[in-house]
Amino acid sequence: MILALLSLACAPKGQQEVSTLETRGSQGSEILELSYACDVEDESWSFRVLTSGWSGGMRLWMALDPATWERHTGTSIGAAADGSEDELAIDLDVVADWRDASDGSRTRFRCQDEEALAFQISTYDRAGEQQVDCLRFGVEGVLEQIESVSECEASVEEDLDLEDGGGRAVR
Repeated sequence: MILALLSLACAPKGQQEVSTLETRGSQGSEILELSYACDVEDESWSFRVLTSGWSGGMRLWMALDPATWERHTGTSIGAAADGSEDELAIDLDVVADWRDASDGSRTRFRCQDEEALAFQISTYDRAGEQQVDCLRFGVEGVLEQIESVSECEASVEEDLDLEDGGGRAVR
């Protein structure tokens, strides 16, 4: 049985939210833990993913609607020497002009947009070619309408039962 934990908390220094999801996988590059935060004061997003083995990186899709979306690429910041896990990261600065958004470094989406956004995190095999695992969260039905977004069956809304208070979820 896969166990997952999703927690939301207010954080110091203007961070709007911190979210964490933990699962236990059995194949390489499966998502073990996902955490993200958006710092209102610094106007920046931070995404971290821990995988069950070495990976070929990750991709993040953020979408407001089918015409307003971004894809960002993340890389390893801490792979275990024995190949047992990999920590992947994407850090994004918020820009005022959408034309200044850039893969893996800058986004048009502000922290205040979070409740209106759809997200997908996908991890890839060591060659970076095949999607191994994925997770969707946020607004439903948007990512399915974007042709370049890879298919993903796993979502926080479908796979997790939120307990009263909404801060924790267990699979």
